[in-house]
Amino acid sequence: MINANSHLPYAVGVDFGGTSIKPALVQCAQIIKRGVPFDPQNHTAAETLLKMEASIRELCVDLPGLVPVGIGLPGFVDSLHGIVHGLSNVVGWDEVPVSKILSERLKVPVILENDANAMAYGEWLYGAAANTQHAICVTLGTGVGGALILDGKLFRGAQLAAGELGHTSIDFNGVSGPYGNLGCLEMYVGNHHISARALAAYAAAGVAAPTPECTPLDLCVAAHAGCKVALDLWAIIGNELGAAFANIVWILNPDVIVLGGGVAKAGDLLFPHIERSIKSRTSSVINAKLRIVPATLGNDAGAIGCAALALAAGS
Repeated sequence: MINANSHLPYAVGVDFGGTSIKPALVQCAQIIKRGVPFDPQNHTAAETLLKMEASIRELCVDLPGLVPVGIGLPGFVDSLHGIVHGLSNVVGWDEVPVSKILSERLKVPVILENDANAMAYGEWLYGAAANTQHAICVTLGTGVGGALILDGKLFRGAQLAAGELGHTSIDFNGVSGPYGNLGCLEMYVGNHHISARALAAYAAAGVAAPTPECTPLDLCVAAHAGCKVALDLWAIIGNELGAAFANIVWILNPDVIVLGGGVAKAGDLLFPHIERSIKSRTSSVINAKLRIVPATLGNDAGAIGCAALALAAGS
């Protein structure tokens, strides 16, 4: 039951994914009420914005009025002007002034943010990176997203695109990424690439794969059952992630690296290899106090972070 007289402010956080948009009414780190998720595929931006507006109004129906809104989106987002330049895996969102459209309709502030930045801000305020000044947050899923908290602030960079660790290289002669960078990390440790590598590894070993898809979850199950192919692959992936993280440790010297997303759920199959890889590539002067930890807010990190950013923008 919503307590409309609470002294703690509310905001709506909208986690905009490629196949599901999940709005929620948020108070600090708590999801107070969830909207019904809806799919942006096969809908125009205008149609999706209408559904988003209706969901936001429904979430606030028991409050005295509408509240600030934060929206986290996967793609190129101008967070200063509230414009979507383009979205990953969702067509029809080129140069859409989302903040202007929704704020005029709702008469409340509406901010946009890259989804990885929103996740990082939530984890920094209320999750695994709380009480730190310098945090790197990475999402390991279909792609590899990243975000930076530096000196206690979300760091966006000159073109608002800082933190894209997935597009950095771990092999200057390696596989080309979508923007031409050889050895692009995402091409090795993204969900689908892990599956392809696993199937190739099982075939090379002359061992039947656990499933035809051989997803990261399937690999976790196989590794926990003692499968050497799966265990070895997780060790390789951990070493590759550690190589990428070592570069950012040298450059930014963070307090903590927070890992979220489906691949991070490999947990103890993955994290010790990442830590060993980082330590073997960096000085103890900068790695002695470095923590590599799993995200704690789970699938709610995006909505919580967006809501917090919406409130911070108005303060």
